[in-house]
Amino acid sequence: MNSIKKVLVTGGSGKAGRFVVRELLAHGYDVVNVDWKPSDEVHTFQVELCDLGQVFGVMEGRDAVLHLAAYPWAGEHAAEVVFRNNVMSTYNVLQAACVLGVKKIVLAGSESALGFPFFFIPFAPHYLPIDEAHPLLAQDAYGLSKIIYETLGQGYTRRDPSLSITCLRLSYVLRPEDYREELRQAWADEGRNSFNLWAYIDARDCAAAFRLAMETFHPGFEACYIAARDTLMRQPTLDLVRRYFPPVERVAEGFGGRMSPLDCRRAKQLIGFEPAYTWDMVVSPQDVEG
Repeated sequence: MNSIKKVLVTGGSGKAGRFVVRELLAHGYDVVNVDWKPSDEVHTFQVELCDLGQVFGVMEGRDAVLHLAAYPWAGEHAAEVVFRNNVMSTYNVLQAACVLGVKKIVLAGSESALGFPFFFIPFAPHYLPIDEAHPLLAQDAYGLSKIIYETLGQGYTRRDPSLSITCLRLSYVLRPEDYREELRQAWADEGRNSFNLWAYIDARDCAAAFRLAMETFHPGFEACYIAARDTLMRQPTLDLVRRYFPPVERVAEGFGGRMSPLDCRRAKQLIGFEPAYTWDMVVSPQDVEG
């Protein structure tokens, strides 16, 4: 039985966070947001998440925390700033939750932990589709910070085995209003989205995944990929991968067409998540090309 009522969301004013807040409100949760930008829908605390005392102050009395706040790439801040901010804020969230007895934590992980976004030296997937057994091979500050998220989560569940920590390895998050321009650019330059193997996730599905993960209590640490069933492209996924990456060692039987390179079966098993949206439910090819 779900006993969670009061939820703290960090980064609830961001691209994905706004949808997470709306999803929680729609399902009757009492939500408080932590962000530098105010939310139009819930009360927002401006908290420096790298200050442990402030994190303790805002988390007290909450039943669960969904941690989305982060610098999203090493492009607007120096790499060391991105790494320090993302890792320190996550440590503080986990430390405060553990001490205050907040047993349910959901972390916004990323496909960037795999290493394809922001790489310095290119490499190929070991196999397709990619599941949670595939090694995490990030080379950059952002991707490495996301690997540390998972290491921290594992460590805290060793410290307190009653904690339930879920890390959602999110694909490229797109809002419905983003599709037309994103697709226009992707189709004009098919290599543009090779950085994430042309995968994506609708922001509404992202929000549903956070709620489902929060409502699913499993003592210990778990991670799973969250992505749409297809890619942003019209070409077969294997054709694209073979053009832009070195040879892939193994391709699963039945993998083909425009299937996503990220295998989300673990998310279904773990939290009951199945993606509901694809880009062609929002825009038509004629809309994109027009």
